[in-house]
Amino acid sequence: MSLPTPSMQLANDPIESLAQTVFDSGALTNRFYDLWTSGPLQVKQIAIFARNYGEFNRSFPEVLSVMISNTQNIQARAEYAKTLYSEMGYGRVDKVHSVLFDNWLFELGKQLGDSRALTWENIKHDHRVLPQTHALIHGEKEMYAADNAIGSGAQLALEWQAYTMLRRMYDGALHYKKWWADEDAFHEACEYFYAHIGATEKEHKIESLNGARQFNTGPQSLLRIEQGFVKHLALFENFWNAIADEMLRAVEPE
Repeated sequence: MSLPTPSMQLANDPIESLAQTVFDSGALTNRFYDLWTSGPLQVKQIAIFARNYGEFNRSFPEVLSVMISNTQNIQARAEYAKTLYSEMGYGRVDKVHSVLFDNWLFELGKQLGDSRALTWENIKHDHRVLPQTHALIHGEKEMYAADNAIGSGAQLALEWQAYTMLRRMYDGALHYKKWWADEDAFHEACEYFYAHIGATEKEHKIESLNGARQFNTGPQSLLRIEQGFVKHLALFENFWNAIADEMLRAVEPE
């Protein structure tokens, strides 16, 4: 008896087949990634990215908590709880993902010549949160609080684009390595990226698959999963393109 090929296995799993479509979406091919990976940017441009991504980053544990509290499915709740525990540094405050991101920004600002330029306090004071960032966060909360199938589709979209998202962020961060006299210190500062492109995001992808599978009970539920998935990717596409446009406006001649 011949074993099923990977393509046959995907065809038998509509949830994973849906997840794989994330790689062709505007959530991962957009103006932000083109700009971020093109070369070193000005501090004020980095701050615009940090303000908006940082706002999203801080909101995600709260958003995921909505999903956990909104389902009575024990297996799905366990999968999403594992993701939340990871986001919160497995109980260590110094390893909470938003803390690691702030640490990277602080070290980057210091190497670029101003240790205060990229602190969260200064970024929050000096830069606005874009409407598309508010739309992403509010859209997530709305979907995660809605029908479980819609919420699970949204979480599936989030986690399946996240590995590539963090890997491309790291690709951009590499442009600044030359500012560090000690290369090891640069890599220590990049713990936020390594935490994700190591095991974490791989595990989150599996957890989101397992969660969504719990709510795929028939054609109608699958449509709702797809609805949440597609909407979340559209919110991300708008979010990233708006950040890129704002970063470009910051250096346009007056």
